Amino acid sequence: MKYSLKCTSCGSIYGPKSQMYRCNKCNSILEVDYEYPAKLGLGDGEIKHSKYKSLFPVSGKLLSLGEGGAPIVNYKIGNVNLMLKLETHNPTNSFKDRGSSVELTKTVELGLKEVCCASTGNMGLSVATYAQKFGIKCTIFLSKDAKIEKILKIKKVGAEIVEVNGDFNTALETAELFSKINKVFLCGDYHYRKEGQKSIIFEIFDQMRKLPDFLILPVGNATLLAAIYKGIKELKKLKIISVAPRLIAIQAKGCDPLVRAYNKKRRLTYMRPNTEADAIAVGYPTFGFEGIEALRETNGLAISVSEKELEYARRKLHDSRISSELGGAASFAGALKINKIHPPWFNGKSVMCLITGNN
Repeated sequence: MKYSLKCTSCGSIYGPKSQMYRCNKCNSILEVDYEYPAKLGLGDGEIKHSKYKSLFPVSGKLLSLGEGGAPIVNYKIGNVNLMLKLETHNPTNSFKDRGSSVELTKTVELGLKEVCCASTGNMGLSVATYAQKFGIKCTIFLSKDAKIEKILKIKKVGAEIVEVNGDFNTALETAELFSKINKVFLCGDYHYRKEGQKSIIFEIFDQMRKLPDFLILPVGNATLLAAIYKGIKELKKLKIISVAPRLIAIQAKGCDPLVRAYNKKRRLTYMRPNTEADAIAVGYPTFGFEGIEALRETNGLAISVSEKELEYARRKLHDSRISSELGGAASFAGALKINKIHPPWFNGKSVMCLITGNN
C-alpha cells in the first residue's frame, strides 16, 4: 500500500524512500501515513505476523523468522478470568521480532547492507538475529547496565557490540550519530518498528474475533503502546471495530516517567532508571507523547509497580509454567495490583495482559 512519512508534530511529509527517522524541521519522530482504503487479511488462515503485510510499509517479500502467532492462555485471579498473550513464543523470545521483521525488510528494500541499533537487550538480540539470518552487518549499542545474559546472546549471533557509558538514552544518541556518520540503517524505536509491532492488535482480533475491554502492557520506550493504538485506529478506519479497549500502561516505579506525566498532567521529563526490569528501563520514552495520547484517547490508565510486585508477578507466572523476565511480567504485575486495589474495574470485563519478553 502507498504511504508517506509524516512528522507527528509539525506535519511535514517525506517520501517512502527517505532514510530519515526524525523530522529535519522540528526533530520530532515520524509516522507512516497510508493512502487508504486498504484490506486487512483477517479471518481464515494461519494467524501469524506476516498475515497482516498489507498494512506494513513494505513492497516486496517480508523477511520473517516465523514471528507472531503468540498464544493466549487463561489465568484466573480472584473472580477475573485474565488472558495472557505470550509474546515470549516469538523467535528470540520477545515481541521485538515483529518490528525487526519490518525493519530488516526495509533495510533490504533500500539497498543497504548494514544496520545499527540502541537497546537494553531484547531489541538488540532480535535485530542481531535477523541481521545474521539475512546476511546484514549489525552493530548494537548497549548501556553499561545491560544484563550479561543478553549481551552473551547478542554476541552469539555475531553482532558487534558497543557498550556505552550511560543508560539507554545515551546509547540511543550514540546509535543515531553512528547511523548518520556511517550511513547505515538505524533500527530501533522508530516508525518502521512501530508498524511491525502493531500486528499484535490485529492478531488479538483475529484470535478472539473481538478486542478485550482492557489491554494491559509494559511500557519502556512506549513504542508498543503507540503501535497498539495506531493499530486500533486502523481497525476503526477499516470499520472492523467501533470501540477501542481501554489501554493500561505499566511501568516500574524506579523508572516511570510516562506514568508521572500522564497522571499528574504534566510535561514528560527524563527520569534516571533505577529498576532491575531492564527491558522497560527507559528514562525518556521516544514515543512518550504518542503513548500519552493513546491513553487519553482510550480513557486509559497508567500505573507503577514496585520491584517486589514485579518479582512476585514473575514468580507467579513461573509457578504456572510461564517464563518471563521482570519487564515482560510488568503487565501481569499491574493486573494483580489493580485487582487488589480496585477490583470493581475488572468486574464482568475481559482483560488481557501482554507478556512481552523472556531473555
